[in-house]
Amino acid sequence: MIDKTFNIVVSGIGGVGGYYGALLAKYSQEINPNIRVWFVARGEHLKVISDSGLQVTTPSRNFIVHPAGADDNMHNLPKADLLIIATKSYDLKANIDQLKPIIGHRTVILPLLNGANITEQIKDMLPETEVWYGCVYISARKGNPGSVYLESDSESFYFGSGKKIKTELEYKLLDLFSESGINARNPENIRYVVREKFMMISATATATSYFNCPVGEVMEKHPNEMKHLREELIELSILQGYPMTAEEVEAGLLKKQYRMPADSTSSMHVDFLKGSKTELENLTGYVVHSANTLGLQVPTYEKMYEGLKADCYPPKVKE
Repeated sequence: MIDKTFNIVVSGIGGVGGYYGALLAKYSQEINPNIRVWFVARGEHLKVISDSGLQVTTPSRNFIVHPAGADDNMHNLPKADLLIIATKSYDLKANIDQLKPIIGHRTVILPLLNGANITEQIKDMLPETEVWYGCVYISARKGNPGSVYLESDSESFYFGSGKKIKTELEYKLLDLFSESGINARNPENIRYVVREKFMMISATATATSYFNCPVGEVMEKHPNEMKHLREELIELSILQGYPMTAEEVEAGLLKKQYRMPADSTSSMHVDFLKGSKTELENLTGYVVHSANTLGLQVPTYEKMYEGLKADCYPPKVKE
């Protein structure tokens, strides 16, 4: 157990950051007051959290938590011992710039964003700061201001330093997360786990956005294109040094995609439909640019990337 003051700051109180931040804040309130949890939020969401707390609704329970504090001004927050980042990847640089006042020499950053090289991007921005690896499997969303919804009680939270020998803090945080009710895992191959999550998200987000339809329809009507996306991703990952067998990974990705609810879609597809900013560069463009650097042909990704970069949405689909 952590037996001295330990400040956890969660940036991005949407579905992911809101749910996990709420569990940590609840643990702080009820079990270990040495853990102090702070939220970085903004606008009406911040106002409601500050006034009334954050309401969490899941299929099995409802509860309200009050963090140690919530703010959009970093000068009102303490230096973070652990900084959990759960914003969208297109906001990463602006978010890191905003958070610099609470990042100290002891801060560990744990990003939970979608993307293949998020940790590396943050390390480039903050070369003196320790940045870990993380990813989650969860179906959660922000509701009305001051609320988040978990659509299924099933969730998984993976994290790790990426070092050959696990640190003492990793063991302590695994205990902390688990005691908070988080289905936390600290695998030795955390880099591979993050890459595996990226591969599933990238192919699904690219295809659902390009064909402008939910997962089930993509899998039924465009199985060949989905197969090509998976194959191109696997080939790129092997070239980048990830130890994997193409056949096993292909079978695993296919199985996970078929497990997704047929009427569900990717958050990137939803963002395209809303006319909002999207994670196109981190989920699709990354594959194209990385492949070009390595001299690898990824024609399916290139076609869909070019289509999705167009000014109008949905793109004109090229069969």
